[in-house]
Amino acid sequence: MGKPWDPSEPNSIECLQVVYKIAERCNINCSYCYYFNMGDDTALGRPARASVGSTINLAKWIAAGCADLRIPRVNISFHGGEPMLAKPDRFAKMCEAFLTHIGPVAEVRFAIQTNGTIFNHDWLRVLVKYRVSIGISIDGDRADHDRFRLDHRGRSTFTVTENTIRTLVEASAVFPSLRPSTISVLDRHVDYAATFRYLRALGIMQMHFLFPDRNANDHAPQVDKEAAEIGSGLLDLFTEWMIEDNPDIHVRFIDRALGYFRQGASPKPVPRRRKSNQVLVARSDETVAIDDSYIPALDWYAATPEFAIADTNLRGVLADPVFPAIETETSKLPDACTSCRWQDICHGGDLENRFSDQNGFNNPSVYCAAYKELYAGICNVLMNSGYPQSEIQRRFGDEHRV
Repeated sequence: MGKPWDPSEPNSIECLQVVYKIAERCNINCSYCYYFNMGDDTALGRPARASVGSTINLAKWIAAGCADLRIPRVNISFHGGEPMLAKPDRFAKMCEAFLTHIGPVAEVRFAIQTNGTIFNHDWLRVLVKYRVSIGISIDGDRADHDRFRLDHRGRSTFTVTENTIRTLVEASAVFPSLRPSTISVLDRHVDYAATFRYLRALGIMQMHFLFPDRNANDHAPQVDKEAAEIGSGLLDLFTEWMIEDNPDIHVRFIDRALGYFRQGASPKPVPRRRKSNQVLVARSDETVAIDDSYIPALDWYAATPEFAIADTNLRGVLADPVFPAIETETSKLPDACTSCRWQDICHGGDLENRFSDQNGFNNPSVYCAAYKELYAGICNVLMNSGYPQSEIQRRFGDEHRV
């Protein structure tokens, strides 16, 4: 069976992704934001902005860790809060710090996730210079976007966000790295075929849709009904993507689902000897922690360790049992999912949506009904497009097995 994956061993990680919280506050007030409105307000106890000095310290820490563990690539993902509150000149100095210190030992790439409301031509210049990949948060057209994404005075953020996307798409004709991707939080009231058409009309070619932050403590018949409605919306989006029939348009959940159909064997996750992408979150107070996408499992997440970079090197951080524990939990299927026909394509869903106080991560995802609606629909669409019914049967078994 071999030795289990150990992230603190050299050559165990292909890429270290550091989600760097350079601004721990936000200029808008999204009602679904976990950091500020749904249970986790720890960011308010940290400095509002990361300093250039702290960034240099972080860059040196990452560089030493990459040299020690022989990690060949580093992705720095600038997040917040709202990272553009950090100002373009400070951001440029941060990029320089990472390139100066990490560049000699590992390849460095940059990305930024922004709400798009502070963007200007100074930011355009800096993003071009450092070839920063850009993600914009937008939930759809004006009505859908402004359902949740208002500023602190309750005003719309739609027009300025849309204008930022238009500016970046136009500029990408000269500087291709500027073409933005989008992230949208799902809502059962939205027409996602229309959302897909809207984002395509803006020139978006890469999209990602996120489930709202919930965990399995919320499981109830009404929640299942709402999840099924979200799944139906995603199926509408998939159908619209099929109609356009453009392989250059990438929607993350579609890429993952179709990747399964293109493989000859079930891609069940298993503990690995080498991980393609290990995520750490770095904060403005010079601490690091596990991936904060797990925050919906709040009671568990709040008890996970944080590490001061002045006191612990990267090897010491990754030696903490929480990292192989996450890998093990991710690779395990919840007991209730073992008879589900969709288990090989779903794998139980995202870890944070499986957490409950009673059973830990041994629960079906709170979005189980969404996955069932989506995958059954995708199979029907594919069969109607000529995909063999016998292959669907081979992969998923009896259609009455749920």
